[in-house]
Amino acid sequence: MIAIDKLVLTLGLDPGLGLTSISASELAAAYFPPLNPDLGALVLELGSTQTNERVLNVLRAQYPRDHRVLIALDNEALPRELSLDELEADLVALALYLPPLKSHSSFELLQNTVAHLRAPEGCPWDREQTHESLRKHLLEEAYEVLEAIDRADLEELREELGDLLLQLLMHAQIASEDGNFNMSDVVSGIQAKLIRRHPHVFGDVEVTSVDQVLNNWEHYKSEEKDGGPLDGVPHALPALAQSAELQDRASRVGFQWPDAELALRKFKDEPWAEDEPQLEPDQIGDLLFAIVNYSRQIKEDAEAELQRANQQFRIQFANLLQIVSDTGKGLNDLEITELTRLWNDTRDVSA
Repeated sequence: MIAIDKLVLTLGLDPGLGLTSISASELAAAYFPPLNPDLGALVLELGSTQTNERVLNVLRAQYPRDHRVLIALDNEALPRELSLDELEADLVALALYLPPLKSHSSFELLQNTVAHLRAPEGCPWDREQTHESLRKHLLEEAYEVLEAIDRADLEELREELGDLLLQLLMHAQIASEDGNFNMSDVVSGIQAKLIRRHPHVFGDVEVTSVDQVLNNWEHYKSEEKDGGPLDGVPHALPALAQSAELQDRASRVGFQWPDAELALRKFKDEPWAEDEPQLEPDQIGDLLFAIVNYSRQIKEDAEAELQRANQQFRIQFANLLQIVSDTGKGLNDLEITELTRLWNDTRDVSA
């Protein structure tokens, strides 16, 4: 293997700007590049086509396909420059050099920026924040991520995920300043949990279905913590989503109707299915709970379906307001029969 200093000289690199190195075989064994994209990186000893294919796939998880790279070949005095996408899997090279990404994108640099904001010479607003004061912002950012997902807007999703990540870093930074924990503790904690609760991936446990994975997850979770299967469901979750999660947790330990037909029959047998003048307040909650149960049985997300219905109502109601406005009247000027007819007409338009 050629010495690193000779490779640096061949490629015309300045090691003072920061440089990391990794073998092609080590990189091929990864699923995401263990490289800081704000530093230059050397990938050594590319030779096997199979290894190279894996190396290129891993690198593309972090570097754009048009990222310009340098390769040092054994039989060429000068390095060759091309894009990452132009590299061939059958390439035999002494080394592949990846320059730093133009946009600073390392996790460490972002942590440094957040710590700077919280420093004495940082931002007054950021410095005065606490876990409690940031609570509403964390919730808002999480909902904005969900909204981007619902709209299938990937560019917005990218931005909103960044805003959500900022909230996580702020909480970790505050905890670090208070001497409680830091981001390294957060990362190592979730890393250990993922490995511990996926023995079918990182161990020798065999599974044949998603249900087995979920059941094993609950089993390992119960071994780690005292409490029942419903412990850990956040009380702050929206009621509909909380209901679905509670029922899902209970179903994993055997508490559920065997099929959707029985769940629907139970729904129809309740007092609200009878010709009563009105429901009692507690029956309203039971009704919603039963609807969530039926939705789970048919593999539908009640929260998402209600969101869809809400959006449909927004569109339909806006159409109705426009139609009524065109007549020079207001909603209060219309009889219920006329209002119902117009509402049904807008349903056809917005469908």
